[in-house]
Amino acid sequence: MRIPRVIVMAALASLGLAACGGGPAASPTPNAPTKVQIAAEGPFTGDEASIGAGALQAIQLAVKDWNAKGGIKGTKIDLLIWDDQHKPDTAATLQAQGISDPTVLGIVGPMNSGVVLGTIQGLQGANPPLPFVSESASNPKVTDQGNSVAHRVNARDDAQGPADAKFLIEKGAKKVYLLDARSDYSTGLRDQVVKYLQANAASIAIKTDSAQHGQTDFSTIVTKIKAFQADWVYFADEGPEVAPLVLQLKGAGLTIGSTINFLGSDGTQDPSIIKASQNAYVGAYATNVTASPIGVGSAATFVTEFKAAYGADSVPKAGPFLGSAYEATQVLLQAINNAPVNNGKISRNDVISQLASGSFDTIFGQVKFDSKGDVAGGGIYVYQATADDMVVVEKISV
Repeated sequence: MRIPRVIVMAALASLGLAACGGGPAASPTPNAPTKVQIAAEGPFTGDEASIGAGALQAIQLAVKDWNAKGGIKGTKIDLLIWDDQHKPDTAATLQAQGISDPTVLGIVGPMNSGVVLGTIQGLQGANPPLPFVSESASNPKVTDQGNSVAHRVNARDDAQGPADAKFLIEKGAKKVYLLDARSDYSTGLRDQVVKYLQANAASIAIKTDSAQHGQTDFSTIVTKIKAFQADWVYFADEGPEVAPLVLQLKGAGLTIGSTINFLGSDGTQDPSIIKASQNAYVGAYATNVTASPIGVGSAATFVTEFKAAYGADSVPKAGPFLGSAYEATQVLLQAINNAPVNNGKISRNDVISQLASGSFDTIFGQVKFDSKGDVAGGGIYVYQATADDMVVVEKISV
């Protein structure tokens, strides 16, 4: 799934195709805003580009679609690209540019919970506050702190954690070795799984452990997994560490689907792991807090346009947040388009008001946020690794 960084950024910079989805009327209005900007923020390069690069491509398609239909009340939308590389400090520096420019009306992203939690007070404290719609940040704290800027189209860890635990129970797990990657996202999700298992399946033996972000040598952890005689490994991870882990599990005689089972979270729903692990990942399960656009009738045109723009094999390479990134952009642009224009300007406060009160048409159906900024409804999707892709096998309602 990883795409050479220079090629990705060059392709994105030159992209000129439009995508599907709800958009504004084509005719300019007499009171058009003089300038409209939004930012796409996420790890577009670096060790998590496999989840960020495809999301950025989807955001670009959504903006191109709106501009092809007239932009915001006749004004072209400018897209800023903020590559935070999964680093809160980098994100804060990038966000400062938008905070100081009132024509920057919102952010699609940030993608990582740790980045959101490290920067949200700056976004909230701006004058006016700078809203965001995340496609993937799932830590409950993202929206539980009472910040009006916070919105997300994906489900939360406290929905995903119980759903993952229910899946383990459903599959008859007896001994589960639970790993995190020492990030706000992964530790929070792992703790939710542990909490649910302890409360609802006390007979299941559990052991918790932590991997280091970027770790490639899992020999010590594999030894512990064998000593525990685990029949399931659960890894709350964002992807990069999974391939070496499952390859080393297989090297130690723990073959997924035979002598051990594996369940991962969002970033582990990445087909590139199959090849990177020399097929050791085949049979593994992964859950995601958003739906895949594949097989969704209302997203079919989007999928067709994405393939036309990036290649016939681009969708499985685009990462787990392809659909939700397009969806989040649709939501943010509709909120901006619904906000009033006064003296050629749209206020970020009015955008926040629209996000709080509006209903938005997207490729996955209608989106409406609750009082915290969480999306109403939704579900957790279970994928399984085949020889060449990750396919949906179950939806767990939340």
